[in-house]
Amino acid sequence: MNYISRIKEEFDFVLCGVNGVFMRGNTVVDSCLDTLIKMYQSGKKIALVSNTGMRVRDLYYFLKQKDVPMNIFYAMITAGEIAHFYLKNHHDLGRTYYSLSGTPSCTVAGLPYQRAESMVMADFVVAETTVDGINMSEIQPALEQALHLNLPMLCVGNNVSVVHSDGVRASVGAVAEKYALWGGKIIPFGKPDVRIASYLTENISGLQKKRCLVIGDCMSTDMRMGNAFGAQTLFLTNGVHLLAGDVAQQLTELAEHYGLNIDYYAEELVW
Repeated sequence: MNYISRIKEEFDFVLCGVNGVFMRGNTVVDSCLDTLIKMYQSGKKIALVSNTGMRVRDLYYFLKQKDVPMNIFYAMITAGEIAHFYLKNHHDLGRTYYSLSGTPSCTVAGLPYQRAESMVMADFVVAETTVDGINMSEIQPALEQALHLNLPMLCVGNNVSVVHSDGVRASVGAVAEKYALWGGKIIPFGKPDVRIASYLTENISGLQKKRCLVIGDCMSTDMRMGNAFGAQTLFLTNGVHLLAGDVAQQLTELAEHYGLNIDYYAEELVW
């Protein structure tokens, strides 16, 4: 599918990712944003669903500063907001955290937790999805120490990789996978949790899930959530999977690998 306008009569509601859809790192892809604006003007309801570690208000102002017209979105949720709510209401992890990024956590900000400078002083570890990704070799010693101390890890956003302006980089999902394989405890937040789709659509009168379109660039998060919810899916091939050449064949193999059904695909959003 080259132009989304060709299928506009097939859906009413859109659950849309951010990075890899109309953002590449910190850069807005104007043509893709223009497509979302046209979707809104054609009467579609659009919700943003991001696996970023930012809270909703932070993502809102970040996008607003990028001149993204925020009125086109009827709702938005982030992995950071979900994790923040969890920490606000669950205090069994302790009160001190270690941030894998080496900076104060967006997720924890405003809550009565303290950031530990040393892993040995922490009760749990926070790994947040950011547009800059993660250097796996640099954090290896920290992961090994966390495992030795038997610390649980909050994986805020489950993306294995993220789209940056200079290419695809590893993300916290890859960190969580490695930690889990070693025997560490992971507490994940964000897509593909189908409860996110349910939450964003619960107040829509007369919702038909098959009239909902999930747009994203990641099989394991966006497309898996779309399938679990029973929505239609639009997979963007120029995202974290970087399909090229015989895209149709590669997409078939990728979908089979993940056990997913993909309804539509395109290189990027074009009206």
